[in-house]
Amino acid sequence: MSRVAALKPRFIARLRALGVVAGTPAMEAVGRTIRSICEAPALPTPFDVVGTIPPTDAALVRRVAGQNLWLWFRADDARVVFIMVTSAPPVPAD
Repeated sequence: MSRVAALKPRFIARLRALGVVAGTPAMEAVGRTIRSICEAPALPTPFDVVGTIPPTDAALVRRVAGQNLWLWFRADDARVVFIMVTSAPPVPAD
């Protein structure tokens, strides 16, 4: 079962701000990571951590392989909502 990816405007804007645009190796790596998350039979996987979005919110976070990019997302059985992308690792939630 594959989930549908939903990209929030903040996620797309931040990719552009970080220079991650169509046709670049970084965008290809982001695409592979999004596909991997959406195709995972269960979430979280060992590649995901729970990160804190200040002040009290949390989301799953996965690093994009080979890039200094971290994808923040929330998922249910039908879809994955990609909230934001950062160029720094998350502060793990306790």
